[in-house]
Amino acid sequence: MEIKAIKIGDKFVVTKKVASFLDVDDIVKVIDVDEDGIISFAFGEEFMHKGVMNAAECEEYFEKIEEESAPSITPEYVEEIFAKSEIKTETVFGKCTIVSCKLPNGFVIVESSACVSPENYDEAMGIHICFDRIKNKIWELEGYRLQSEIYENDMEVNECCCGYCDECNNECCYDDCDDFDYDEFEDDDFDECLDTDLDCDDCDDIECPFHP
Repeated sequence: MEIKAIKIGDKFVVTKKVASFLDVDDIVKVIDVDEDGIISFAFGEEFMHKGVMNAAECEEYFEKIEEESAPSITPEYVEEIFAKSEIKTETVFGKCTIVSCKLPNGFVIVESSACVSPENYDEAMGIHICFDRIKNKIWELEGYRLQSEIYENDMEVNECCCGYCDECNNECCYDDCDDFDYDEFEDDDFDECLDTDLDCDDCDDIECPFHP
């Protein structure tokens, strides 16, 4: 384990018992790393106790806990998409570069770059500018896609599947839901949750699950 890869705040899980004070699966937290490669760490309840190790000992007894990063679109991911895309370039009017990029899913992005005088035209520079703009657009599109996925997942978690009950804490399912237990959930429960009497005789809402 390289000492430069260890920083203050890193957490490790103990994989091998350390004397009598650290057991397997205990958690330690790095509180200092000095120039000589000595690692100071805290452990125990509320990390009240302290100890020291060098990098070799740390590698022998500890395993770093990798924290999950927040959802994001990385430059590497954008480059990967761009590398898998189909690119076509052309020069028009002797001073304008047009780059068409067909993404792996078939979506097409078109960018252009031009100068005032044909004498100053540099096709390579034009292509470079267009490539950067296309990558920025990919980043924007993928960001929207990721945000939509997060939103939809949150909706699935937070939205009650019966669509009516504010008091079921998302534990009930009704109608087309395969998880609905008709033996435990009666229509009377809906009456209580809706706090109203259902009058289906005069209702024309054919989408209502109570519709005759």
